[in-house]
Order: sequence, then C-alpha cells, then structure tokens
Amino acid sequence: MTASVTVTALAPIVKVAGAELPAATLDSLSGMRIHRGLGIPARCTLDLTDVGFAESAGTRLALGNALEVSTSTGTVLFAGEITGVHLELDASGPMISVECHDASYKMTLESKVRTFTNVTYGAVIRQIAGDAGLSAAVGEFNGSTTTWPYLLQSDTDFGFVSEIAERTGSDWWIQDSTLHFKAPQSAASVLQMSFDPGDRSAGSLSRFSVHASMLHPTKATVQGWSPQLKAEVAGTAQGTTGVPVANATLVLKAVSPERPAPVVTVESAPMDQAEAEVLAKRLVTRWGTGAVTAKGVCTVAPTLQPGVAVDVVGVGPANGTYHVTEVEHVYSKRGFETRFTAGDRAPSGLVDTLQGSPITSSFHRDGVVIGVVTALGPGSDGEAGQIKVKFSALGQIESAWARVVTVGGGSQRGVTFLPEINDEVLVGFESGDVRRPVVIGGLFNGRDIAQEYGVENNAISKRRLTSRLGHFVELGDGTAPATQHVLMQLQGGQHSLRLGKDKLVATVPSGTPLTLQSGTSKIEIANDGSITIKGSKISLIADTDVNVEGLNITNKAKVKAATSATQVEVTANATAKVSAGGMVEISGAMVKVN
Repeated sequence: MTASVTVTALAPIVKVAGAELPAATLDSLSGMRIHRGLGIPARCTLDLTDVGFAESAGTRLALGNALEVSTSTGTVLFAGEITGVHLELDASGPMISVECHDASYKMTLESKVRTFTNVTYGAVIRQIAGDAGLSAAVGEFNGSTTTWPYLLQSDTDFGFVSEIAERTGSDWWIQDSTLHFKAPQSAASVLQMSFDPGDRSAGSLSRFSVHASMLHPTKATVQGWSPQLKAEVAGTAQGTTGVPVANATLVLKAVSPERPAPVVTVESAPMDQAEAEVLAKRLVTRWGTGAVTAKGVCTVAPTLQPGVAVDVVGVGPANGTYHVTEVEHVYSKRGFETRFTAGDRAPSGLVDTLQGSPITSSFHRDGVVIGVVTALGPGSDGEAGQIKVKFSALGQIESAWARVVTVGGGSQRGVTFLPEINDEVLVGFESGDVRRPVVIGGLFNGRDIAQEYGVENNAISKRRLTSRLGHFVELGDGTAPATQHVLMQLQGGQHSLRLGKDKLVATVPSGTPLTLQSGTSKIEIANDGSITIKGSKISLIADTDVNVEGLNITNKAKVKAATSATQVEVTANATAKVSAGGMVEISGAMVKVN
C-alpha cells in the first residue's frame, strides 16, 4: 500500500505530567531530539535556557515525570518518562538538558538470573514485556516454533531480548507501549518521497545519501555438534533469505551473488540442525541488510517510523525502496526536521547510556564455574549418566542436564563414576553455550575432605579410588616391595585383598565365608571355619614332606583307595583295626605278624 508523507513544520507540543509546557518555557526550548530505532529504547532530549533557575529549582521537570511530545496536529512523536536532568552554567547563563526514555528503559535497570524451561522464545518475550508493563506483539521469526528445554538469563531483560533477536535475526522495537518482535519483513506501507532541496512540502527530501558495498560474504555455513546424534550438524544460508533490502539499481550491485564467499563460523554453537539453519540465516540477513545504507532528511514527518519503507525518486541510479531502521526528529530555532536511516539492522550504541556495566551474554559464558549437584539423571532426553547442578555464584540457579566427563567414555565402556547429590563440581560449557553444561570433575573443599592423598616426603607413594562408604582400591607406588601393591579394601579394613611384590594376602573377619570357585570346582571356607575342597581331580604334590594332622582323619574312596611308597608305615599308639566286608589279603616277600 502506498501512502503519503505527513509533514508538520510548526514547533512541537510538549506535555509534562499531562500538562503542556507554558509558552515561556517552550520559547526557551533551544533544541530537541527524538531518536527511535530497532532494538533500542526511544529517547528524547530537550535543551532549555533556564532563566532564573525557573525549571531546575521547580518540580515540573522532576525525574520520573511523564513526558509526551507531539506535532501541532496532535500526532504523538514520543511518550515516556524523564530519566535524567543535567544543569550547566556558563557565561550565557544556566542551561538545563532533560533526557527521557520510553517505557522500555525499565528493561535495562536490573540484571536478572533466572531460567526458562520447555518454552519458546516467543513465550519468553511475552513474559519479559509483561514484567516491564508492556504488551507484546510477537510475530513469526526464525526458530519461533522451537521449544527449548532450557534457557538461562543472566542479563537485563533488555539484553536478553536483544540477544534472542540477534541469534534469530529478528527485529524488535517499542511503539505505543507495545513490544514488537518479529522477523525482518517488507513494510505494510510504502511512503513516497522525492529529492528536491528547494521544496519544503510533504514528501520532499532536502538531503539524501546512499552507500553500497559488496565487501561481505553472501553465504554462511554454521557448524555444531549434536551429542544426541553423535554427529556434526551444519546449517547453510545464501543471499538475503527473503529479508527486505533496498531494490535500487545501485544496491543490486552490492548484493550480487556473483562472488559468494562461504563462511564457516562457530561463534554460536548450534544444538541441532534446526538451530544451525537459524544461525546461518541470521548471518546472511545481517550482511544483506547492511550492504546498503541510505540516509535522508525532510521536514518533520511523524509517519516516518522504524519498520516502514520509503520509495525514493529523483536520485538517479539510487531510486528505489528503502526500509527504515532509525528515525530522528530534530527541532531547533531553525526548524523541525526528520532524519532517517535505512540499512544495517543492528541497533546503534544509544543503549550504552542505559547500561551501567559491560554487556553480558545469557547464552555464552567463558571459563568454568563451581556447581553443587542437585539431581541425577536420566536427563530430559532420556540419556542416563547426566546430572543437574546449581550455580551458587548465579543465585542458586539450576543448570540444564549436564553430561559428565569420564575416563575412557565410549560405546559400552568407560568409567561410570558420577558425583552424588550435594557434591561440589567444576562445570564448563560446550563452545561456551550455557545450555550445554559439562561437568569436568568433583572438588574437595573444607567440608568434603579427601580420605588419602598418598603424599610422603614430597612424593606420591600411593593413589586411591574411594567410594562413599569408604571402600577403596589403592595403587601403592612406594620405594620398597612392602609398599608396592594393589590393595582392595572394604570400609572398616577387615575385608581386603592385597597383591604385593612381597606377598599376596586375602583377609576376611572370623565367621565370614570365603569361596574360590571355577566352574563346579571350588575351595570353600564356611562360617564355622571348616574348609571344603571340591574338584573333578585333586592332587597334593610336595617336593619334600606332606603332613596331614587332625583330631580325626578319615580317608574314604567310593571305588578304590591306594597308598604306595618305598616304605609304608601304619602306627597306632593304642589299638589298630583292619577290617573288610570281604577277604583281607596281606602279601609280601616276608610277612611278620607279632
């Protein structure tokens, strides 16, 4: 739809706390500037000559008062609150500057640490808008239908919304107490404007400039890793992917795909294929819309707003449609004019004046953090061996499900030694993405103390693997055979198996059965101390003597019992008895019975 540009050349109407400024105060207005753009709070600054400190000593321009600026026809150019007042004196007298922002400035005042689970970006935007007393108009954008299992906010609401917009290549702005968030798209209306510096009527531009550049890639490939698939994921986008750009002849040279420059980036690691494609589209969107920057100036035009388009003629090869990203309404004693910018959709640095600290990221965190284990898996994807931790330094915020670094981890192998609830652990983030925590290992501290470090004389003499109950496996690396061993010991020290260079010792307390078994063959010590040896064939062989001693000794064979030796001696201190159910035969070279 084509529309005309509404132009008003008269002085603005300024209302403070619902009342218009008196004529004398308005007459002292030496300058006014209203700035609106994509991704930034709208800002208005007023410069007044403060004769006799009439305003600075009063309450009309007090901090927090509502301020509204409109044209003489009643069209509102700005509505917000007074957020700053500056008084300055020089030889010409006192000057007062009043700074105002729209309601979105409240989104910049407080950093928050909180989590969102199983939500879409749109739901997060609506909640943040509601917290700031704004309504939300959320349209379609890249990844708008994706449900994220975990999002961590560790920034202001303004920073978080801006980062979501940056990750998805979306536009957002505030208009009439509504937060608009959607993908860049062609404007619903196109305003007709022509260049004629001598004409101050509606639709005439007094100044116009355009800059086109092809110093940018036209293709992006974003790569990442999916632990669920155990595979690389990659998203590719080319051109401007439907994003509105100027269609002037001059611009076509800037966005020509004749020299595509593939770019592989890992600045924002995608979690899956869908996010990889969103991030790739974001990059080419940024490059495509920033390839051409146009700027124009006309008499004040309230219909010029971020998100509309202007159809410019009378500028030769630069004739075309330009999508407005920033607008300034500037008033001075020389007149009232509107300046617009069409081009790069990245917001200007005005927000820096609202941020009291360096910009942080809610998606990216360098380095490692300390966490305390709060839950054991399986995680949200059903994978076992995952845990959750709370980050004490971030206000006890709980993490997403985290994988645990392990020794030799692989298919059906590796050490499965998870930390326990309330253990202190060291946590890093895959590619710096806070949605993908990885537990690097556990930590000892002032309360959780190691049972044994094995340090003697400034050297490591042994190493241990100890369980919660106190069972341990110890590798002795001492200097003598008696201290070189592998020891397995249960809590309490009464059950142990020690394989040492000096000896092998297996120990259990009295009354504890002990069994060595191979198939059906076994050696068994019962809880009463009796020993049973069972096997298909048992041999006792000694190089010298074999002694069998006991209170009673019984030898029994089911078929035959044989004893042979160079000499065989059977002696009884009392009586001796030899009997058989059949015949008894005694034979020898000589037989003596006495």
